[in-house]
Amino acid sequence: MLSLSSLPSTVVPSLPSSPGGCATGGPRARSSSQEVALFQTLQEALREIDLPETQELPQGDALLCLCPSWLSRSSSSLLVHKAVTFDLGGRTFLSNFNPPRRVTYFLSCDPWAEEEMTRETDCPSGGSGALGRFWGNVLTTRVLLQKAKIHCPPTLALLFPPGQMGLEEGRTGGVEVVHLEMGAEEGMNSVRNKVDSFLESENMRGSERVVLRCSGGRFVGEATSPPVYLSRNSRDEVWAKVSYLLPQLLPGEAVLLEAYCSPLKPGPRLVCRVGLSNDPLSHSHSLSQSLETTLLECGFTDPTMAKSFCRLALDTALSCLCVVMETESSMSAEQRGGAGAQTDMIGVDLLFTMDGSIIRPVILGLHPSLCLHSSFQERGMGMEGCDSGIEGWSRGTLLLTPLTRSQYYLMQGKTVLVVGAGGHSKKFIWKAAKQYKLKILLVDSDPAHFASQLVDHFLSLPDLPDHRRDDQHCSRICDWLLSSSLRPDGCVCFWDECVVLTSLVCDRLRLRGPPPEAIRIAKEKSRTHRHLLGLLKSTGTNLISVEQPSGQPDSLVEFREDERRGRQQNGMVNGMVNMEGDSMRAMADFDRGDLFNEAMGKPDTTASTSSSTSPSSSSSHSFGTFRPSAPLLSPSPSSYAVPCIHVESTLDLEKAASVGVVRFPAVMKLEYGAGAVGVRKVGSLEESLAHFERIGGDLREETDYPGIGLGWGNAMILMEYVGGTEHDVDVVLFEGRLEGAFVSDNGPTRTPAFTETAAQMPSGLAPDKRAQLIRAAHHACLGCGLRDGVFNVELKMTEVGPRLIEINARMGGFYLCDWIRQLYGVDLLMAAFMVSCGVRPCLPSATALPARGHFAGVMVVVSRHLQALRTTASPERLRGLHKEGALWLNELAEEDELISGEYEEPFCNVGVRDAHNAANARQRLLALCQGLGLHCPPRYDLGYFLSHFN
Repeated sequence: MLSLSSLPSTVVPSLPSSPGGCATGGPRARSSSQEVALFQTLQEALREIDLPETQELPQGDALLCLCPSWLSRSSSSLLVHKAVTFDLGGRTFLSNFNPPRRVTYFLSCDPWAEEEMTRETDCPSGGSGALGRFWGNVLTTRVLLQKAKIHCPPTLALLFPPGQMGLEEGRTGGVEVVHLEMGAEEGMNSVRNKVDSFLESENMRGSERVVLRCSGGRFVGEATSPPVYLSRNSRDEVWAKVSYLLPQLLPGEAVLLEAYCSPLKPGPRLVCRVGLSNDPLSHSHSLSQSLETTLLECGFTDPTMAKSFCRLALDTALSCLCVVMETESSMSAEQRGGAGAQTDMIGVDLLFTMDGSIIRPVILGLHPSLCLHSSFQERGMGMEGCDSGIEGWSRGTLLLTPLTRSQYYLMQGKTVLVVGAGGHSKKFIWKAAKQYKLKILLVDSDPAHFASQLVDHFLSLPDLPDHRRDDQHCSRICDWLLSSSLRPDGCVCFWDECVVLTSLVCDRLRLRGPPPEAIRIAKEKSRTHRHLLGLLKSTGTNLISVEQPSGQPDSLVEFREDERRGRQQNGMVNGMVNMEGDSMRAMADFDRGDLFNEAMGKPDTTASTSSSTSPSSSSSHSFGTFRPSAPLLSPSPSSYAVPCIHVESTLDLEKAASVGVVRFPAVMKLEYGAGAVGVRKVGSLEESLAHFERIGGDLREETDYPGIGLGWGNAMILMEYVGGTEHDVDVVLFEGRLEGAFVSDNGPTRTPAFTETAAQMPSGLAPDKRAQLIRAAHHACLGCGLRDGVFNVELKMTEVGPRLIEINARMGGFYLCDWIRQLYGVDLLMAAFMVSCGVRPCLPSATALPARGHFAGVMVVVSRHLQALRTTASPERLRGLHKEGALWLNELAEEDELISGEYEEPFCNVGVRDAHNAANARQRLLALCQGLGLHCPPRYDLGYFLSHFN
């Protein structure tokens, strides 16, 4: 079972001087501020190298309950008083919980599978006694699988009614059900005729033997009688066995006669469970080994043949799971065995056999507990190194669903404040929040926003886009909450313009989230890079040797100093943040002062330790005079930064060019922009001056182009152009620890602008390159002080490693959230809600979850596709194709926004998902777009865009 905690972790871990949670533990000894700081530094270092943090108690979230008496019910909650706990070293501990812990996910196993402890609770359960009996009935399973066109052995079922699901007499595919009427001689003669007809039927022509077994009632699970193999030609012997069993049946039980499916030939005597092919196989009396090994022993040495077998077995098992899910969706809570009961994992017994010249998988039955036991009993005996990734698949598929359901259950009923409703592309958020059973409090500037009708409470702030007044907005939001008696558990933002205001609200309400100064660093693109480059300077490393050719004057340092002094005169601050729970590895340049306090109008506390401090900085000041000499991150986040400058006038550009701070070609874009609007590659000072003047005339304020960040002003950034391939890395961070990371590839952007054209996921990069991107994204966030949240990091992979483009201090937009949920089963939206409420998102693996297929997608833009969007690729038709499963559509704008302009964002994204191959996904996508009129070479050559992924 799982028992996840919703209580936020302490910011600074306590020193493990005594087992504080045990009855024998004494009071915790007080530690000096230096000891506390050293202990926290140790925890950060352990996280850095992916080792578990120091724990006071060997107590985790996965608990093993050996007796039902260790559990109790309280109202609708399931509580655990005693359980076996585990540590990461494999040791077990018998733990008592006082008060008892709330169970957030329950999986019943033998011998207690029939204990209906969860029937009266709302706790998610990965099965129940009722569901185990239902799917353990071979006859019921085969009838349902046959309805879904999944191949099973031809079967004659002699059923003593009533059966499960009201099994009626008649034929369903290759399964025929006959209802028995015991006691009548003429009835037995009729049954004998049915048996003889089955033995002579066309379905039995290829079988020399017949299999006899019982099903249902007493014959479910471990009580299943072993099958008996009989000769098909010995009809008297077959009937004698059948007639002996029939009088012993109870209502709901059946005698099954099925065709014997011979194993593959010339495969000598082995099937995937190791045993003789002419004897019945049993989970309890046969060995486990991988399908690849078994195929090799059967003589199938071609690697492509092995992959085909694996794919066929996986697809068949997934089809069976679909049948289970569809069937249970129509069952009542009573039939399922509890309100939270459903089948989360199945075990499929299948046999490969020859049907003429076709190799066909035949389903023998569904046995979740037995198959699960078989899958893990050979772990550690050579299975880890298999190319098929058995270990990864087990972790990814078996653990993800229990963890997800447990966390959804934990989040039910929580109240979350969302600042900024966003546009049409964020519409999915409000529907999902209802499904999560969250209470949403929304703040937005538009009183008529469609989302205002989809949330629990709504506050309209008409001047919200004026971010010069964010401090006032923060006060008004907090006053509204107080006057309305609303107490949010978390506060989060999905709209780029409101991330700073959201951080101010979190800081004021003492809710989990990135501190305001860290968000400001990420929000201002040039400041992000200059801040990271400052980390390099703080370590004492020679900046010239890293960022400039040898012998070139270090004009970048001089220019940065001039710019810093000039901006400080205008009331702007540049430096490191000093905040609660800030990562020790990101602490550097402490002589710059406490920027958080200065930004909030509070006195600087670095000059005197006796000055008053804000709650958000108390933890940092408690460390006394202890400071690390350098950040712990390796390589330093500065290695990912790119030389750039903040541009507010033509003088800034001319000065930068004169001292060679930024070399051409370079990229110019809005400092606070979004959606690549106004981005352009410039090859000289003259081109940069012309683009600056053009942007200054076209995009001056929010009303010129709503939603791209002009509420923050139209200052620009000039950044050196970086070659290489472009990628997005979406990361989930909790207390600085990387909980999840997902890499996607972007196709070439449209020149000279940088609007996105195509993308694919998973990334086609080599594993070590993907790991480099993930490390760069993680370290860049930590270097800026972003330790809690879901962030989108844009990078390029160059010949010398990753280079940062920008950090979006909110969840990734466009199609990313949707694709990640479909491929990896990870809901970034829920992860963002969880982090905001102080609940750690738990994934089986942060970076190694197996992808369930491949996505390729292209952007549809009005300037190139207006004609198609009005005819062959109308939004209505695209929605229809999405519903049919022919494509995957992510709508990013309203239909009334079909207006072409010089500055534009994508109208929608059209994608294709392939279950097995990235190249197939791209080929199908290109063919589909050609038919829809979206492939428009040479102006919008999708073949060229997609070819970069080869």
